[in-house]
Amino acid sequence: MNSVASTLNRVTDMEFNNQISVLTPNNWNTWKHDMQVLLMHYGCWQFIIQTKPEQPDEEATYKEKLDLQLRKDRCYTLIYTNISSDLKNLITETTDGVAAWKILKYHFEPVTKARVIQLLDQFFGTKYQPGEDVGIFISRVN
Repeated sequence: MNSVASTLNRVTDMEFNNQISVLTPNNWNTWKHDMQVLLMHYGCWQFIIQTKPEQPDEEATYKEKLDLQLRKDRCYTLIYTNISSDLKNLITETTDGVAAWKILKYHFEPVTKARVIQLLDQFFGTKYQPGEDVGIFISRVN
């Protein structure tokens, strides 16, 4: 019975993993939210947001240390396997999921003065069109 449950878990994990679209230069905003859910599913999101220590406790057993390392490796693997081949070169210099996430975030969300000015111009340039549904206007503002 245990092997049946294990097989079902693997199938569920594969189905879950296949539901996320690959990161391309045009889908960062949706991909990052989908990837967050995927990393949460596998117990890896806390590495990205740094809520758990990166190193195991001194008293941790070998199994606990191995489990931590496997989850850290899974974090990078999930990110790497869910980005398009032309973006993989951005993160090939690291095997750390946190570093890979930061590299991708910096690439797609640069925080430069020019980018801030561009976003402000875009925001303040958004005008309500007479007769436009308020919900549509709000979604354009977001």
